[in-house]
Amino acid sequence: MTTLVCRALYATRSRRRTFSRLGLLWVILAASPTFAEPLGMVTPDRWLPHAKVGILERVALKVHWYDSIQALREAAIARNVKATDLHGFSVLHGNPKTGEYVCDVHVVRMRGALVDNDRTVTFGHEVLHCFGFRHE
Repeated sequence: MTTLVCRALYATRSRRRTFSRLGLLWVILAASPTFAEPLGMVTPDRWLPHAKVGILERVALKVHWYDSIQALREAAIARNVKATDLHGFSVLHGNPKTGEYVCDVHVVRMRGALVDNDRTVTFGHEVLHCFGFRHE
């Protein structure tokens, strides 16, 4: 059985401040592989197909909702997933005999949350992992 575990980590809101024009220019230059490598900077992660499963077309999703980030992290620890700064995780199970995949997505309940906040991003991030996307 193939099993992949993926974690979502996000910076705190205080780190997401608006950049000045000069700061934005540095970000653009650093994100460009042409300029980043000579400067010793790391380029941002990109989605890639997972080496073992590729990109899947059909996956059954099982969503596990938690009422708090603490409950989510306790569930992660119980499954031997590193819980430091964790906002969500997914576990993809494949059946080699049938070729079917089931993915367990573990996230904090979105009740009352803004549409485009961290919880929405985390949910989408984990669902992409379920379909075989990975990042470094």
